[in-house]
Amino acid sequence: MKILCSVIFFRIRCKFTLTKGSLDIIFNEISLKEPIGGINTDSTIRRNIQPIDLKLIEGKEMKTWKWAICLLCILALSLNAFGKGAKTRSDIPDKYKWQPSHIYANLEAWQKDFDALKAGVDKLAAFKGSFAGDKATNPAQALIDFNKISEDAWKKFERAWTYVNFNADVDLANPDWSGRDQQMQMLAVEYGQALAWVDPEILQIPQATMHKYIESNKELEAYRKSYDDLYAKQEHVLTEPEERILALSGNVVGAPSETYGKLTDVDMRWPSILDEKGDSIVVNDAAWVSWRTNPDRRIRRDFFNTLFSGYKQFGNTMAALMNGNVQKNVYFTRARKYETTLQAALSGNFIPEQVYINLVETTKKNTAPLHKYNEVRKRLMGVDTLRHWDYYASVIDLPEDRYTWEQGVAMVTDALKVLGPQFNADITKGLNPGSGWVDVYTSQSKRGGAYSSGCYGIHPYMLYNFDVDKGLNIDDVSTIAHEVGHSMHSYYSEKTQAFPNKDYAIFNAEVASTTNEAIFNQKALDEARATYQKAKGDAKKVAKQKLMALLENNISGARDTFYRQTMFASWEWEVNKLGEAGEPITSEALSDIYLNLYKTWQGPAMDFTDLSAVEWMYIPHFYRSYYVYSYATSYAAAIALASDIMAEAGGDKAKKGARDRYITYLQSGSSKHPVELLKDAGVDMTTPAPIEAFVKWFSNMVNELDQLSKTT
Repeated sequence: MKILCSVIFFRIRCKFTLTKGSLDIIFNEISLKEPIGGINTDSTIRRNIQPIDLKLIEGKEMKTWKWAICLLCILALSLNAFGKGAKTRSDIPDKYKWQPSHIYANLEAWQKDFDALKAGVDKLAAFKGSFAGDKATNPAQALIDFNKISEDAWKKFERAWTYVNFNADVDLANPDWSGRDQQMQMLAVEYGQALAWVDPEILQIPQATMHKYIESNKELEAYRKSYDDLYAKQEHVLTEPEERILALSGNVVGAPSETYGKLTDVDMRWPSILDEKGDSIVVNDAAWVSWRTNPDRRIRRDFFNTLFSGYKQFGNTMAALMNGNVQKNVYFTRARKYETTLQAALSGNFIPEQVYINLVETTKKNTAPLHKYNEVRKRLMGVDTLRHWDYYASVIDLPEDRYTWEQGVAMVTDALKVLGPQFNADITKGLNPGSGWVDVYTSQSKRGGAYSSGCYGIHPYMLYNFDVDKGLNIDDVSTIAHEVGHSMHSYYSEKTQAFPNKDYAIFNAEVASTTNEAIFNQKALDEARATYQKAKGDAKKVAKQKLMALLENNISGARDTFYRQTMFASWEWEVNKLGEAGEPITSEALSDIYLNLYKTWQGPAMDFTDLSAVEWMYIPHFYRSYYVYSYATSYAAAIALASDIMAEAGGDKAKKGARDRYITYLQSGSSKHPVELLKDAGVDMTTPAPIEAFVKWFSNMVNELDQLSKTT
């Protein structure tokens, strides 16, 4: 059951919430240092400086209130990758900046809440013994009073931490804000340790008795689901002394991920390489995101070999860190009496293991369209075989159109009209310059990437990192659609649900954002197809090229977010099984599993080297236990939902009600378990059907690209 504090940071979105009992989950994530933008491991390449390699991982995008300090502040991610030459904050017009002052008018107001939170620990701890046992004279009233105080603390905690992070993220060079962030972290740990008794004590109340309390006290009705969920996990909640021990282990079990972050973000250095003019190119994780798409194959090859040779030199250290991470998973699994690490990771949000197993096994059987895509890419690139350094290179040469922020917003709102007038009015309000909801352009010392976040009682906020001089490309516009999807999910759930149910699990978070993107991208494709069909002469050649470019962009995005993340999920599952079985977790074993998966998933058109096998070392997501799978499930679900919504808008009577079901989904928070919420929206992720439907959708685009590339 959740008690307080949650700070959400998206796209990575990141959110931590203190929970009374599941402190292992909280501390598990506290030291994660993740990125904020695109999945550092390359999942959705499009987000600005996206695959965010500064270890910006798709973290800030999630919205699970199960992370205790900022799932996704998890990330203490990286200074802006633009560095020298970037605009200063003062160069950016004020209307394109967000306004943390909507949370607190000034630092004095923030300090007042922080001081109240410091004093509030003892108030909550004083309830110990009042829910059950000899001293519990009026348990129902004690629960009511406790909930009121803890809700107030949670709201303050969320606002205080969000305010700190929003100010810090636009000025990462300011040590004052990082110091306040550390204060918030320490306070979260203090609350967690002081309240380790809560869940065990509540569980001393028989469930039938709790239901009587609820029926007699309407103030407890909003907590019914939270209490029932706690009873459902009763066998995994330990005694108070045991819970305290787990809570105290937080800083210890976070050491592997903390060390990994310091090693890769700070200590590792690589030699430079030369560009086509003979000038020096700095090699590091962040630079790989841009140079891997360079049209010069020699530069891509040299960068790849230099970067991953550097990782390979630390193979034994990386394996030791991953072993520590896996042993942490095994430790909590056995401490909480779960059968497997997978069960332990998914059960907190009531995700059936079958969802994960079904995703991996069904996708493994359906890699043929991905293999064909690689064959098409090989033909279009004119190479005998694709290499790892060709993975991100575009095969369609097309000048990029550029848009202003206002033009991009207009494109998004136009595409999302299918979601209804109220939805459109709400996103228009939030995205308009001067609203205070958005921080649009990159500047010196600003956190890179893009995310959506917020706190209770205040509107959502969205951070982007577009270039004020160059403007936005089509992928940037798609990112606007993505982040505002997260924002509306939070906005509607908070307005509709009682406080205990306002938040939603990570499993559901990416669905809202990706559905928006899918609708936007589908509209762009439909318009490009129509233009191509009508065009003649030279105009038809240009229209064909644009259509092919959009197809490739959609295919590669789906490949990275679905197939690649599912491959990651398969690797993570296999590695954790080694830990469960007590098998050695060595660099060689980890690399062998990774390389074999690459070859199986990508097919014969691609030729991988031994350096491809060490790519697992480069991916920080693996320090967030069983997380990456949610990108793939969300993507498949979003494609299904977007297709139904657009079909309904196009007059398909068989899809009637698709939009209303989706809006209801956005309003549902955690009122039901994650899988059930998606079922209500029209997608059952416990079956192969959504995966198979995605594969068909993906295959159709690959076939279309293939046919277009062969026509004159």
